[in-house]
Order: sequence, then C-alpha cells, then structure tokens
Amino acid sequence: MDEEERLPREFFEKSVEFARQFADRFHHFKEEYVMFGLLAQKKNGALDAKCDSLRFQHERGRDHIVEIANSIEGYSKGEDIPTIILLENMAAYISLLRKHIHTEDFVLFPMIHEEVSEIENQALLEEFKREDEKFGDNFLEDNRQLVHQLGSMLQALEI
Repeated sequence: MDEEERLPREFFEKSVEFARQFADRFHHFKEEYVMFGLLAQKKNGALDAKCDSLRFQHERGRDHIVEIANSIEGYSKGEDIPTIILLENMAAYISLLRKHIHTEDFVLFPMIHEEVSEIENQALLEEFKREDEKFGDNFLEDNRQLVHQLGSMLQALEI
C-alpha cells in the first residue's frame, strides 16, 4: 500500500471480521475472563498490573478495528481522509499486535508457568475447552479459511 497498491475492500472487511471473531471474541475473551481471573487471585493482586496492560492492549486493538471498519467505505471510494485513517489504524494495530504477542510470549506465558499449579492449569484448559465448544465445530476451520482467503488476496496482488 505504500507503493500506491490498493487492496480490495473485501480484504479489509474480512480482516475486520477475523479480528472481531477470532482474535477478540475467541482469543481475547478467554484471556480476559478466564486466565486473567485466575491470575487475579494470585499474590494478592500483585499480577493485576501485567494483566491490565494486556487488557488495555485488547481495548486499543478494538478501537483500531472500529476505526478501520468505519473507514472502509470511504477507502473503497478512493477518498483521502478515510484512506489515511484506515492506513494509520492498520499500522497502529499491527504494531500493537507485535508488542502484544511479544508480551504474551515473554511475560504472560512464563508468568502463568510460574504462578499456576498443574491442577489450576488443567482447570484452565478445561474452561478454555468449554469456551471453545460455544463456537461450534466449524469455527476454527472457518477462520483458517478466512486467513487463507486474505493470503490469496495478497498473493493476487503479488504482495
């Protein structure tokens, strides 16, 4: 896009769908309401700040997705301001995701490994499984297909 390539509107619509359905409703929900709840009970709340930081990143990501979704129509019409809003929010969202994933990998997951007992970990996994079942049998495959479609759109533009 920096070279004036314009991705189709559908790319952004599918990206927003993926972010809302998979990243937010599926992944972030389990972190915020299941995992962070368990961690809040540890060390008299001493871990809350780390969880709050991740929760804040989720909220900022949601804000970026709203801005992206709201600018798609104007972007698809070639309007300058919605295009700038879309591009700025995409860049911010990508940057946020990179930091978020790094924090999960190098702060959250090691913290869970250290703070959560094997019994609690098994209970956490069972709760995750119950949450997963709420989405139905095809949810993960549908999202894999969605990501595949996004990749195909990028390949079609030789990006």
